[in-house]
Amino acid sequence: MTPVRANLREPAGARLTQAIVAAAGLLSALDLFIVNIAFPSIRDSFDGASNQSLSWVLSAYSIAFAAFMVPGGRMGDRFGRRRLFRIGLIVFLTSSAACAISPDVVWLIVARAFKGLGAALMIPSSLALLLTAYPPEAHKRAIGTWAAITSIGAAAGPVLGGLLVHLDWRLIFLINVPIGLPAMWLSRRIAETEAGGSQMPDLLGSASFAAGTACIVAAISYSTEWGAGSQALWILTVAGIALLTAFVRRCLTSASPALDLRMFRNRQFSLSVIGMLLFYVGFAMSILGGTMYLTQVWRWDPTVAGLAYVVGPAIAGMSSMAAGRAQLSARGLILVGCGSFAIASFYWFFNLGDEPLYLIGFLPGSIFSGIAVGTAQAGFLARGAASLSPREYSAGSGILNTSRQVGGALGVAVLVSVTGAATSSSDYRLAFLVTACTSLAAGFCALALDARANTGGTLPKADGSGSQ
Repeated sequence: MTPVRANLREPAGARLTQAIVAAAGLLSALDLFIVNIAFPSIRDSFDGASNQSLSWVLSAYSIAFAAFMVPGGRMGDRFGRRRLFRIGLIVFLTSSAACAISPDVVWLIVARAFKGLGAALMIPSSLALLLTAYPPEAHKRAIGTWAAITSIGAAAGPVLGGLLVHLDWRLIFLINVPIGLPAMWLSRRIAETEAGGSQMPDLLGSASFAAGTACIVAAISYSTEWGAGSQALWILTVAGIALLTAFVRRCLTSASPALDLRMFRNRQFSLSVIGMLLFYVGFAMSILGGTMYLTQVWRWDPTVAGLAYVVGPAIAGMSSMAAGRAQLSARGLILVGCGSFAIASFYWFFNLGDEPLYLIGFLPGSIFSGIAVGTAQAGFLARGAASLSPREYSAGSGILNTSRQVGGALGVAVLVSVTGAATSSSDYRLAFLVTACTSLAAGFCALALDARANTGGTLPKADGSGSQ
């Protein structure tokens, strides 16, 4: 009878793990869309805050997430995945509370950076726990369920954010607490994984990457305001290049590098990473620019804007699940996604104006952008994985997901640089063209990929943020 009881317990334990991991993914997905819809309200609550300064509320999170995601996964292997998941969740929830009580912009930005660090510790370990809880033949179904739940978070984010902002924008950070605390309490019942199987990652290299990326993002954000001849602009640019050069050097010489840059010798993988980064530059511009357009150009209430914006994330979730079942090659999925995003960008360029025409102006672009995100992301992840050996999946997926976060931070910086005050439709014209160009450039990367690759391989692990 003992084996029967063990078999009965295993599914229950796996389901508990899946529920806890899904809660982590839900927190990450909610955070992306809920903060974007609140961006104008947050800025207006701080006297003298500009779009450039408030853009760091988004960029600080993305940069910290990008810099420490891969080291966070390896620290989970070294110290125990459940332990790192719980530490990451504690940091995430504590930082959320700190965001909610922010007395000024600097406090809020620092709290958001720590929140990104918490996500970097939490998400890789949570997905590793999920895969450990299920046998290999059940991985695809388990990840599919996780992806579906995070899609719900992405779709609910704009609506929930709009409702909470109507009361007080600080509530968008406190909403994480009732979701995260039960997950924290229940995570005690997850079995710990074996520890000690990995070297300590190069955290100094990760810090160099974060600082260098932050300098480049700042230089882009303020380039229009300061002008090309600004001494501060050139200091930031040179500092960013120097720090990123130091990061590359450490990665090539360290016994346990923050990122295994030797993988870029693989041309197919390199093209997938570059394409992912370019696509997410446009994606970040779209999700922030779209909410700002509705609330600042059309002057819609955040609640109404959240309801109007939900179509894109909802379609992205559905298209992402459909892409996993499609017979298209990975390159085909990417081309469909990049083409759809270019169509959305050009449609908005020609049809959006100061007059609020949602059904014939904003909505069609939202539909195409939703299709784009779901298919392109699946294609880039699948093609990047197909170019790697199984032993390289963990490192490769970390680099792919790092490129998404870096692309997001760069996209926010480009948006605030080219839109300026962003109070009229003319302010967004150049932004629409940039998003079209980045999506087309990502599509050209796909054209250079091996057409013989298909989506039948194992997908690498996604980080759970920005998946929509």
